[in-house]
Amino acid sequence: MDFQFDDDVIEYMVDFFGRRKLFDDIKCLLKTIVAHKGQVSSKALSICIRFLGREGRVDEALSLFDEMESVFGCKPDNLVCNNVLYVLCKKQSSEEMIELALSIFHKIESPDTYSCSNMIVGLCRLGRFEAALEIFRKMDKVGVHPTRSAMNVLIGDLCLMSSKEGSVEKVKVTNTRRPYSILVPNMGGNRAAIQPAVEVFSAVVNSGLLPSTYVVFRLMSELCRLGNTGEALKVLRIVEEKKLTCVDEGYSIVMKALCDHRRVEEAGKLFGRMLEIGFKPKLVVYNSVISMLCKLGDLDNANGVFEIMNKNRCTPDSLTYIALIHAYCECKNWKVAYELLMEMLSLGWIPHFHTYNLVDSLLREHDQFDLSVKLERKLENQKLLKLCKEGQLDAAYEKVKLMLENGVRLSAYARDTFKHEFQRSGKLEIAHELLEMTQRVHEPQRVQETKKLTELD
Repeated sequence: MDFQFDDDVIEYMVDFFGRRKLFDDIKCLLKTIVAHKGQVSSKALSICIRFLGREGRVDEALSLFDEMESVFGCKPDNLVCNNVLYVLCKKQSSEEMIELALSIFHKIESPDTYSCSNMIVGLCRLGRFEAALEIFRKMDKVGVHPTRSAMNVLIGDLCLMSSKEGSVEKVKVTNTRRPYSILVPNMGGNRAAIQPAVEVFSAVVNSGLLPSTYVVFRLMSELCRLGNTGEALKVLRIVEEKKLTCVDEGYSIVMKALCDHRRVEEAGKLFGRMLEIGFKPKLVVYNSVISMLCKLGDLDNANGVFEIMNKNRCTPDSLTYIALIHAYCECKNWKVAYELLMEMLSLGWIPHFHTYNLVDSLLREHDQFDLSVKLERKLENQKLLKLCKEGQLDAAYEKVKLMLENGVRLSAYARDTFKHEFQRSGKLEIAHELLEMTQRVHEPQRVQETKKLTELD
C-alpha cells in the first residue's frame, strides 16, 4: 500500500516488542521497513540494542550496531553509542569487550555524562583505574559530570584498592652465607590509591554532587586507617556543610582515629564541637577519648569525660571501666580503682584476670585485706550468676562447690538464682545437698555479724 510509518510509531513498536522479549519480531519489523525503503531512526536502533544487552544477547546487539550505516543508512549518535557502551561495560565486562568499548568511545565526537560514566564503571570493574581516572579528568576539564553510580564505583574501588593487602614486596636477605630474596606481603595496602580517591571526591563536590553515605564512610575510614586525619577532617567538614544525616557517624569515625593517633588537641576540639552542636557521641567515641586520656595519664579530664558520658545517659561498657581502672592503678590510687571495679561488677561486667589481679595486688600492697576479700567474693558471685543465666548448670554446680571449699560466701541473690535455675530445670534434688551446705556455712557468719553489731551498740 506504499504507506510509510513515521519514527514515533516505529520507536513505539520496537519498545513494545523489546519489553516482551520478541526480538525475532523486531528483526522482522526492521527488515520490512528497510525492504520498503522506509527510514529507521537511531533512537529505534538504540532501543533495540538496549533490550538485547539486558537479555545478554551481546553478539546480536553488536551486530546491529555494525549494520547501522551499511544496512539501515543511519549514523550512530550519542544515544546509540551510550547503549552499546552500557552493554559492553556493565553487562559484559572483559578485556576484549573493554577494548572494543574504548575504540567506540574514542570515536564519539562529544562524549556526554553517560558515555563517560559507562566507561568509568567498566574500567573500574577490570581494575584499570588509571584509564578511568584519565576519562574522569577529561570530563572535569570540559564540565561534564559523571553519574552518581559511576562516582560511587570509582571512589569506592579506589578506597578498596588502597586497603588491599595483596601486594608484595621483594626483600633481600643478606645476613646469611648465601644471600637470597623473599616476597613479603605489603600489610599497609596500596597507599597510592587513596590520593586519587580524594581528588575525585573534591572534584565532584565542587561540581555540586556528593557520593553515597556508604562511599563517604569508606573514604573517611580509609583515610583514618592510613593516619591521614587531616584529609578525613576536610571530608567531614564537607559532609557537615551539606547537612547530611551521616554526619554523626562521620564524627565517630574521625574521633576514633584522632584518639588512636593521640592527636589530643584536635580530638578535644572535635569532641567539644560535637557537644556544642547537640550531637550525642556514641559509646565508641567516649571509649576512645577516655582511653587516650588514660594512656596519657590525664585522669582529671578522663574522669570529666566519664561524668559527661553518665550525664548524657550513655551506658559505659567493660572497656570504659578497664581503661579507667588501669590508669588509677598506674598512679597507685587503690580507692578509686576498687570503687570502679566494684561498680563494673555490679553492672554484670566480668573483668579480665589481669585487671582483677592489678586491683587486688594494689589493695594488698596498701593493707586493705578486707576489701580484697570483699572484691573476691563479688567477682566469684558474678561468675556464678553468669553461669546460671547462660544455663550452664553443671559448671555452676562445680563453681559453688569450689566457692565453698575456698570459703567464699554466696550472696543471697546468687544463692536464690542458683536455686531457681536448678528448680526450673527439674534438677533441684541434685543441688539440694549443696544448698544445705551453703546455708550451714552462712549461719555462723550471720551470728558473728550480729555479735559485732551488738558490741558496737
